[in-house]
Amino acid sequence: MPSNRPSSLAITASLLVHDIDYLVTMDAERRVLRDAWLHIEDGFIHSIGEGRPPETIPASVPRLSGRGRIILPGLINTHHHFYQNMARAYTPGNNLPLLPWLAAMNRLWQNFGEDDLALCTELGLAELMLSGATTVADHHYVFPRGAHNMIDAQFAAASKMGVRFHASRGSMNVRSDLIADWALQEEAEILEDTERLIETRHDAASGSFRQIIVAPCAATSCSESLLKASSELARKHCTGLHTHCGETEAENTFSLEKFGRRPLDYLLNCGWDYDRTWLAHGIHFNNTELEQLAEHGIGVGHCPNANMRLGSGICRVPELLEYGIKVGIGVDGSASNDSGHILAELRQALYLARVRYGAEAMSVLDAFELGTWRAAEMMGRTDLGRLARGYCGDLAAFPTEDLYANGAENPVDALLICHPRQVADLVVGGRVLVEQGSIRDLDLAALQIRHAERSREIQNNLAG
Repeated sequence: MPSNRPSSLAITASLLVHDIDYLVTMDAERRVLRDAWLHIEDGFIHSIGEGRPPETIPASVPRLSGRGRIILPGLINTHHHFYQNMARAYTPGNNLPLLPWLAAMNRLWQNFGEDDLALCTELGLAELMLSGATTVADHHYVFPRGAHNMIDAQFAAASKMGVRFHASRGSMNVRSDLIADWALQEEAEILEDTERLIETRHDAASGSFRQIIVAPCAATSCSESLLKASSELARKHCTGLHTHCGETEAENTFSLEKFGRRPLDYLLNCGWDYDRTWLAHGIHFNNTELEQLAEHGIGVGHCPNANMRLGSGICRVPELLEYGIKVGIGVDGSASNDSGHILAELRQALYLARVRYGAEAMSVLDAFELGTWRAAEMMGRTDLGRLARGYCGDLAAFPTEDLYANGAENPVDALLICHPRQVADLVVGGRVLVEQGSIRDLDLAALQIRHAERSREIQNNLAG
């Protein structure tokens, strides 16, 4: 059972959720409780049950009705690029595979700054929250010259929104046809800033609301020295370690030509045989590489929509799980998806597995695991992903029915089998952040206007 020690940085509360139609615990028995209740005390789940809540729960504890609700553990997004939501459905890249698409995208960001990333982070978090996410990892690796406090700006935005935020401090230091000099940083600058962030922002306590992940962009855009130093830094501070790997066959070919090794072998040779590592996409691994991933405890962030959008391929998720490899869902960049609906991402994970392996390859509860305890395990969070005593009081409450699922015989399965819906309520650490479908204390319409205006400026500046 996770420690009940609260994070020094957590903003938590107590709450009783009662009269819950369906409580999907995602515990070891996969129990789905009916007419249930859940009591959160100081940010952590104290108790759950069916029927009437105990009379011993103080009357002063705030109440939230679960009537007409399906409640899941708060969903966990293991890979994203918030900055890309200023380039959604961007015509020059709409019909291209990964590398040409990157070439079209990367030209946009030369004048992108801290305020822009804060705006993108707010909008991206709003999307994720309204689709059920309570914990988010964002991978940011574009640091135009003069933009020194990008990650700090993200933490400020995440604190305002109230979710648990894992900042994957990305980096690039090798020039290529895809990456101009303005986007690169020196290795010493990268490592110094990453260590500063770990020392000032990282909180490893149970219930943490903010963590740092050491996250070079990719082996093709980072030097061998930086890859090795990043692994050493993550090990030194016991943080997560993250990058892209196995996304396309072109990546494998390039790596063999440049390094004489396939990408995973190259990373392992750089010290990435570390059990806090996870790799985004992981589509094009062979069986030997699956054995290596399992042996070293390395996970895969599965990004089904982006993999389809860019024509990259289908990740072998059922096989990864059979090998004992950790797998978690990733919404991925908002210009390779092009949105941030985590419930829709789980639906695509379910159906892609069935396309490749048959209708019995993955159930709805199997898919939910990718967005709950499996994602938490991969990110090193033993306090998230289940609705059980001692876990964080994070939950997503969806309406039992909407127009697209009206009359469904199995409302829980209908969350993915029918059209994905948005949350009715969202709770993080016992605090109600979304109520009756609206994010508290946020003028969403105004946020959308500011974001759309700045997106057009960035796109028009390049066109001009």
